[in-house]
Amino acid sequence: MKLTNCILDIDRVVMRPPVRSSPHPGWQRAYDNKIIPENVYRFYCSADYFSLDKTPKFLDDEDRFLFSFLHNILEGIRHAFTEANDLVEIIKDTQGKGYSPVKRIKNETWDANADERQSRSVRYLIVLMNGVLDQLAEVVSMFFHGDIPELTVGRASFAVLRDFARHPFSPQTGIVTPKEHRFEELHAVLVETIETSGSETQWFELLKLYRNKLAHLGTSMFPILRLHDDKGEFYSFLPNRFPIFHESGISFPNKSKTEPSGVQDNADYAKENYIHQDVVEYSERLLEKVYIVIDRCFKVLCSTYIEFKSFDLNESALKSLKNKKSKYSFKYFDK
Repeated sequence: MKLTNCILDIDRVVMRPPVRSSPHPGWQRAYDNKIIPENVYRFYCSADYFSLDKTPKFLDDEDRFLFSFLHNILEGIRHAFTEANDLVEIIKDTQGKGYSPVKRIKNETWDANADERQSRSVRYLIVLMNGVLDQLAEVVSMFFHGDIPELTVGRASFAVLRDFARHPFSPQTGIVTPKEHRFEELHAVLVETIETSGSETQWFELLKLYRNKLAHLGTSMFPILRLHDDKGEFYSFLPNRFPIFHESGISFPNKSKTEPSGVQDNADYAKENYIHQDVVEYSERLLEKVYIVIDRCFKVLCSTYIEFKSFDLNESALKSLKNKKSKYSFKYFDK
């Protein structure tokens, strides 16, 4: 079906009501079931459910770009957490249902598609969690546009917030304004949630590596290590680096008189090159980690939104968003 073959002589219909006086059922359901962080829901309520007649002054441009953009980001966060919870359930449900040598020896059945479904779900979860963090960065960029170098509305990245958290907070003025206070508060939260130590060190850097390589090169680029426990149950582990190939330690008779470079004892190889929790536990903890980051940051952003309501229109944020406009000539693929 082509667009031009549809009936176009109609009034425009908006499925999402522009005026609301109560939470959308989807939002209420997500909050009641603890799918979304509490402070994301509080932000949504503080924004009067994004009812257009309650657009605050600092987001009230004539084309409604800023308010609509912020609304869509919040909707994106809600949908991402909803889908992420579904993916974690799939990852847990497929655990142990795929092929293993033990099952073959015992003549047990297995689900030939389970491992692929689990791998695909892990990939989608990683992309979603990166996306939620970038959506957080977009909200921050709208409130503090120009205060964090390289954080621009319409193309904000959580990696920029990561770099912001790495440096000590530097007051921009000698007077502590409401904006300055919230800015410093946000910095403190980012430091506490991102700058972790011990076993969680560089959790975001690894997540970003996963996202970049999985999105562009596919799941095969991160070879899974499968290990079993004393009961014969197998678990899958993701590498902590790139590149890594199982084939690197393979040698053939008469091909080389020396050991291939990097050959290690199997236990040392596993502990040095792979994360120390299987994909099920990693997926559950990743969702929890991002949930906490978003919740704590939105606690600050909720207060910021309330305090900024009467501020003048955020012209610099609007200009940045409009500068990201893109339009292409594509209409459809020919046969």
